[in-house]
Amino acid sequence: MEATAVIDRCAAFPSPCGSGACDTARLLALSDEAWRDGRLEDGITLADSATRIGCDASTGECAFHAHMKLALLLSQVRRFEQAWKILDAVGAAAESGRKFAVSVLVRAQVTAASGDLAKAVDLARAGLVAAEEAGLRAWIPLGHFVLASAALRQGELATAIRYARQLQEDAMFGREMLPAGQSAWAVVQVAEADRGGERTVRLGAELLLSGSVTRQLFIAEPAAVPWLVRLVLSAGDTALAAEGVRAATRLAERNPGVHSVASAALHAAGLLENDTAKLRKAAELHVDPWARASALEDLAIVLARTESGRCEAAQTYEEAMRIYLDTGSVRDSSRVRSRLRSINANPNPRDPGLPRSGVPSLTDTEYAVAKLAAQGFTNGQAAEQLFLSRHTVAFHLRKIFRKVGVGSRVELAREWSLLDVDGAAGEGI
Repeated sequence: MEATAVIDRCAAFPSPCGSGACDTARLLALSDEAWRDGRLEDGITLADSATRIGCDASTGECAFHAHMKLALLLSQVRRFEQAWKILDAVGAAAESGRKFAVSVLVRAQVTAASGDLAKAVDLARAGLVAAEEAGLRAWIPLGHFVLASAALRQGELATAIRYARQLQEDAMFGREMLPAGQSAWAVVQVAEADRGGERTVRLGAELLLSGSVTRQLFIAEPAAVPWLVRLVLSAGDTALAAEGVRAATRLAERNPGVHSVASAALHAAGLLENDTAKLRKAAELHVDPWARASALEDLAIVLARTESGRCEAAQTYEEAMRIYLDTGSVRDSSRVRSRLRSINANPNPRDPGLPRSGVPSLTDTEYAVAKLAAQGFTNGQAAEQLFLSRHTVAFHLRKIFRKVGVGSRVELAREWSLLDVDGAAGEGI
């Protein structure tokens, strides 16, 4: 599906009370307008005003939704402390029903951006169930985005693909509680993991050239700018990469007090220019843990290109791997571990960066290989996901067959749900 087909359009925030004269909704609409225009401090100020003005036509519904919107905006610019204060302040008013569903989904998004993927997944699943029960279809994309992104980073590609398809369906039916471009980025990331960079470059290029949609993405996801620049650079398109850097730089210059967009612009420029100083500064500025680990990984890649930089590169890779592991980003930590091996460094064998085995007889590595094989991945595909060689995957697969008492991939797939009881129970909605 084309990238434009999965981009959620950002509409004026609706009034829950249904009143056309609702001042809360009017201020939220103005906040949306400022946000789309890239005036981030104005957008936050207007949303904050909407939480304070009150609404005579309802019993707190509009004020509650204004608080949720403000928390989301603060989360996008990675002002987590302020976002959590808002969520905690209104938590008592969201114990059940529609408010509960919205509150839990917003908490899932803030938790994911803060770097706790496991907790974010639990919240997103609970929020989706509550939203379905309450009939809040417009809020469902928020849960699908969290689950697609988390599954990808946790190395659960089949699950990530499933939720990416849900995001495409959300766009098809106009469910709009995500900033423009955010769901598209999730879909493109999953496509890159599934089909490889070469087949995904066109989608990434389209997303970089989508005007206001690109700006919305750059605001909502600091890691998206360097990720897309890295993708198009892999295809040799330096002109398009430079355009992405210029767009990010313009946004940062317009919002000098917003560190998330400044760090994203520096990170992207550092990638384009192979500038270690900019990459170091980006890593320092990034508040988003995953984005910070990504900047450190990119810095290490540049450092490792020279013999004199390899020692620092190894240390930087180690730091990136630790942050990825702390967030639960197994796929990314495995990739960094592979990069460490390539420069003859020795990653800590006690912390392999793989999911903990849910099958007692299997090691963590065997469990990861078995899970992919049971989902239908070939040895080559599993090797790409785990950043191992095909021969290593084949070696582990032979041991897996012997340990669990099966003779083929077909038998493994058939028996897997019985073997991996804990993993199957965690799939959820």
